[in-house]
Amino acid sequence: MAKKQYKYISVKEYAALINKSDKTVYKMIKDGLVEARKEDKGYEVRVDNFMMSRCDKINQNLQKMSELIERFEERLDNLEKRGVKKEVVEKKLVKPLQKIVKKPVLKKVKKNSDTSSKKKKSNGTKK
Repeated sequence: MAKKQYKYISVKEYAALINKSDKTVYKMIKDGLVEARKEDKGYEVRVDNFMMSRCDKINQNLQKMSELIERFEERLDNLEKRGVKKEVVEKKLVKPLQKIVKKPVLKKVKKNSDTSSKKKKSNGTKK
């Protein structure tokens, strides 16, 4: 017998999962946007097991990132308490981290701004 590819969770759990209110989820059920079944205490929303496992992994990664950020902030505080100059901390720790985090975003923004400046130039020559 094949394993079920879905399970049912409460409206409250589903709302938290998609970052919406319970009221919005009930409207989605009413409009037929999500599958749900009526239970004694209300509705349960049908979710795909794959989606749930991906959400669990994302939540685990977010938790790890939060812990890393917290440790990083503690380390910065300790360096400041020991009298390390703020400029040194920024140069050695903060700026390299910002480059790592923002690099893909900056590339995307740069490409978009290049194309928008080309459009402006082409618009200017047509006048």
